[in-house]
Amino acid sequence: MPISKRPLLREERTSRHPHFHGGGKVAAGSVMSSRARVLLTTTSSDAHMWNLIFLQLLIEECGHEVRNLGICVPDDVIIGECRRWRPDLLVVSTVNGHGHLDGRRLIRKIRQDPLLRDLRVILGGKLGVHGADNVRHLEELVAAGFDAVLEAESGVDRFRALLGDLPGRPQLAPGGRGRLGAFVERAQRQGRLVVQPRMGFGRLDQMRAGLRAVRDCRARAVGTITLDSYTRVNDHDSARRALAGGADLNGFPLVVHGTRATRRMLEGLQSDDFPIQVRHGSALPYEIFRHVVEAGVDATEGGPVSYCLPYSRVRLKEAVAEWARCCTLLAEAADAGHVVHLETFGGCMLGQLCPPGLLVALSVLEGMFFRQYGVRSISLSYAQQTNTEQDVSAIAALRRLADEWLPDVDRHIVVYTYMGVYPRTPVGAFRLLEQSVYLAQAGGAQRLIVKTAAEAHRIPTIGENVEALEFADAVAAYGDAADHGRVEQETELIYAEARRLIEATLALSDDVGSALVRAFERGLLDVPYCLHADNANRSRAAIDHLGRLRWAAAGSMPVEVSAPRDGAAPVTSGRLLEWLSFNERRFDRELPGGVRMEVTA
Repeated sequence: MPISKRPLLREERTSRHPHFHGGGKVAAGSVMSSRARVLLTTTSSDAHMWNLIFLQLLIEECGHEVRNLGICVPDDVIIGECRRWRPDLLVVSTVNGHGHLDGRRLIRKIRQDPLLRDLRVILGGKLGVHGADNVRHLEELVAAGFDAVLEAESGVDRFRALLGDLPGRPQLAPGGRGRLGAFVERAQRQGRLVVQPRMGFGRLDQMRAGLRAVRDCRARAVGTITLDSYTRVNDHDSARRALAGGADLNGFPLVVHGTRATRRMLEGLQSDDFPIQVRHGSALPYEIFRHVVEAGVDATEGGPVSYCLPYSRVRLKEAVAEWARCCTLLAEAADAGHVVHLETFGGCMLGQLCPPGLLVALSVLEGMFFRQYGVRSISLSYAQQTNTEQDVSAIAALRRLADEWLPDVDRHIVVYTYMGVYPRTPVGAFRLLEQSVYLAQAGGAQRLIVKTAAEAHRIPTIGENVEALEFADAVAAYGDAADHGRVEQETELIYAEARRLIEATLALSDDVGSALVRAFERGLLDVPYCLHADNANRSRAAIDHLGRLRWAAAGSMPVEVSAPRDGAAPVTSGRLLEWLSFNERRFDRELPGGVRMEVTA
């Protein structure tokens, strides 16, 4: 006879961690979907498999998403997967007669874990070795902490009824997406492109003045606090000494200033009409994330791959573990009512010379990593490259893949104005910025990170940042005047390539972080020219005469080498410099010397 100590819905309980949806209150502004996440497992000593196969089919037939851990699963693996995947229900099926022993040990560990103490857990099967007398274990197992205990065949109908009562996962409605997501959504409804600077200053008064100027400019703008290089690498003592000595830092030392001072700096500035984002570049950003949350900042960005391989010597496995902690922190903050939007930097690897299929794949994979750890308001990035039609196609492919792989999160697309070698003349710089506005509009992006005319020479002033924002906003107001036709065929090619990379990665593990680590170990993901120890560095990219990025060498990646014969030749220092300076020469001069130009967009 089945037994449970309380209804599966547990309306009377308020979970400390509602992102598990273990009962209790659903966040304000949420709407319900029909699918719930169910983690299915057996115990550490149980090698029976058919019960797991049957239950997976049964749960799926009830309309829920299932992750099946298989046989002989150690307690720490079950607990780790619960922490990573955040299921709505854990189902433990056991038929070897040790269920009452293994189950009691497992549930004790689950209820002792602060993140799992309110997770719904059902135990069922042959709980002992005494046939009908196994019912004697039911009461003690419920008392130990299971929400329901079902004995053998008699529990199947009850189990099906419990699945029918299981609520779907809350999905964010406008009120639950946080300030930045809601701000971007409102701008999109009004036909406005949101623009944002890359701006950071060391002193509190400088940073506040910069944010005030951005808020007051004639553009639909988001504020930015870019952190300094010492904070990026967690060298807070050096940042503190630099401030004390009156030195100019290249960004804002958030951790040194602390949360109280940062909160005071944001008072009267940050609002529903002016969200603010912290940009940091750190592979190990837990302290930064903690200060972001405690200071009440609206958004941050980065990713376990995109801020590890290009910007650090940290091993990828360590970065993945740190970013898992960071995402968990943001999920817990959202439960408490503070939604921190998280933007992946995966669409910008080394800034240039990375073909769009890999950029799109990494952006989606990092978004899936964020989602796995409970972050539900995200943006996917793409950095402008060297051919506008190819870039428009890439953004279209990114949007399509996001619809497929991230259908249940609040999300938008953000474009970065070219992150490589920048034009040196003001005219060239503004021409490139203008092209990035057209790219964002044609690609259907909702937000654009701009750059200024000073980028090639020094850190821009507040006035130069405002000038770039207002210029981009004015260009966007005129609409997309460029011809972006003939992109459908290239969209299909980039989509197919990115999908192959995503699927090859996810085939390595159900855990996105583990899959990313293994994919780089095997060279299935390989960023061209990147020197990080965890990157194979066997792939190569080239720029053809039209400015399109092509694969010149694939390494072990499932991509097609498509560079022309001269592009596949060994890379010399001269050729590399020619490619790196492609946009600088293109926009500073109408006809760059030595390069045939056919601008098609």
